Amino acid sequence: MKILFTSLLLVLSQLGMSIDCSFGKSDEFDQSCSYYNNDPFKKPQYKTPLALPDSWPINILRNPMDRSPETSKTRVVTLGTGMPSPNPYRSGPSHALVVDGFPYLIDAGEGIWRSISKAVLINGDKLSQAFSPRKLNVLFVTHLHQDHTIGLPSLVLNPLNWIYGIRQDIFGPVGTKDMLKYINLAWLVDTDAAISDGFDPEDSRATAYDIDFEKDGIVYEDERVKVEAFRTRHASLENTFAYRFTTSDRIVVFTGDGGPYNDNIVRASRNADILVTETVTEDNIKHAPWGGESIEDKKSTIFQFHFTPKILARIAKEAKVKTIVLSHEQNYNQDQDYDALGLVNEVKSAGFEGEIFSAMDGDIY
Repeated sequence: MKILFTSLLLVLSQLGMSIDCSFGKSDEFDQSCSYYNNDPFKKPQYKTPLALPDSWPINILRNPMDRSPETSKTRVVTLGTGMPSPNPYRSGPSHALVVDGFPYLIDAGEGIWRSISKAVLINGDKLSQAFSPRKLNVLFVTHLHQDHTIGLPSLVLNPLNWIYGIRQDIFGPVGTKDMLKYINLAWLVDTDAAISDGFDPEDSRATAYDIDFEKDGIVYEDERVKVEAFRTRHASLENTFAYRFTTSDRIVVFTGDGGPYNDNIVRASRNADILVTETVTEDNIKHAPWGGESIEDKKSTIFQFHFTPKILARIAKEAKVKTIVLSHEQNYNQDQDYDALGLVNEVKSAGFEGEIFSAMDGDIY
């Protein structure tokens, strides 16, 4: 069916016709919103982390969509929805909450500027003014693993190429200040070049703030939003946080990466309109390319780093979450059995009865 539909789209495009599904409200299963591009693809015979079925263009379910309420002042934009294994169709973990036209960034994964640009080009004026570079002043980092922070050098230094003065405040776990310090030292060549061109980089300095709450606390507040940080568990990391955003019309929580059940995550997610989170397959964990050789080894290792669908469903039910948006999905399976909605279905089967979506880069919720 997917092949037939893709062929139909190709014929329509050759006739000068198209099916626009970028802004629809239809369900994930609606074939009229299937993804289509003309990238060449050859099925790999050797399975490595560079060629997992999750990254094959024929397995991408749909185009990005805008599911946000028309009247809402608060919108979630999933900028980068990828996991550490590279996927050319998903940037590294990064999201934004846009409140009254102002963006608040969460995590800075690989390709963050490109994912911001992609979201703007997909959604037009709804985001183009909100993501004006001079407005990108606040970032919250969930934890310091490289896949969530590798975009930091680009985020703070790329504006020098445009001779923009952008003041940025970066909030994250203990170690965030040191990370920014060494980024600035590592890329002195950029600031030196800007100075030699007559630009004063002091006008665009980023400032980092280390968060160190025992359980939770208010980390940021302005006229549009209150942001609370809740300590979480992610394998052996001592400092990881989920962020709870409260605005005039919605409560949105970003968990970052998960792990075992944690009642502090339930507290962070209480009555959330949207929970932006992650999960890893339990049904097909044997196909994971990391974590050990046996199924038992994989479960023992991987489930310290990520929520199982059962744990995620339990957290969401106890917290009375209305909607789950899945990102950073680890949806492992063999190519002939691959299901793009596999993790959505696992969380549903585990008992979550609210709305749940598998996010794409450039989605709005």
